[in-house]
Amino acid sequence: MSNTLPPLIITSMNERLYAEYGHRLFSTWDRRYELIVYHEDYSDSAGDRPPYIPDWAGHIHTPTVTPELYRWTDAHRDRPTTCYKDDAVRFSHKVWAMWHGVMTYVGWTTAYSGVIWMDADTTIKQMPTPKELVNYLDRADITLYDRPEHPETGVIWFSTRHTEINRWNSTYTNTGVEFVNRLRVWYESDRIYTLKEQHDAYVTGHILRTEFKGRWASLSTTDQAPASHPQAVSRSAEWWDHCKGPRKMVGRSPENHQ
Repeated sequence: MSNTLPPLIITSMNERLYAEYGHRLFSTWDRRYELIVYHEDYSDSAGDRPPYIPDWAGHIHTPTVTPELYRWTDAHRDRPTTCYKDDAVRFSHKVWAMWHGVMTYVGWTTAYSGVIWMDADTTIKQMPTPKELVNYLDRADITLYDRPEHPETGVIWFSTRHTEINRWNSTYTNTGVEFVNRLRVWYESDRIYTLKEQHDAYVTGHILRTEFKGRWASLSTTDQAPASHPQAVSRSAEWWDHCKGPRKMVGRSPENHQ
């Protein structure tokens, strides 16, 4: 597939996470790419930019644009957790930001080939041209790095393609929009608590594997990718390093040898 439009990259963080690791995303950023940062710790009622977000990046206050979703977060904030696997609230900020980003930027009048979710604990290395990146990611309407247990969601591609589903009344659909709406339903209805784990990666994997078969593709280099970090051994390892988990404190992944 080939698309000459550039991608839009979105992420989410707050000031604490910026201080811990998000600053590396900004300091290493390739300015050929447009970035929008969703945040939740400064009021955006006056359109003020949080001081930690650079002036070349866009900024959106997630609770302002999705107040109804933050009611879910507030209602579940005191739910007991044992580890990240059942900490749905911790990762709900990402889910709401991703929902708003896809719903807002994949419409008919979009100027983008796709929306890329990128976790804030990412360090940019040597990015390809925007066209090369789109050609790499655009293998299906949704792509990400899959693993046996559940996918790794540090980077997710959502194509802006719309598919005709009824030519008689010109009805079209977009897979990314369908997916983020299903993800939202699973959270708002508390269906995520019927699953073995409640973090966003597990919920995303369950929905893709059960409700979107044939409409997404894995970017992992092998069918049985290394369980912990398939991105670090993929082609994109020379472009960026997703420093997840304990890796975020040192700013590099030992699995990434590029």
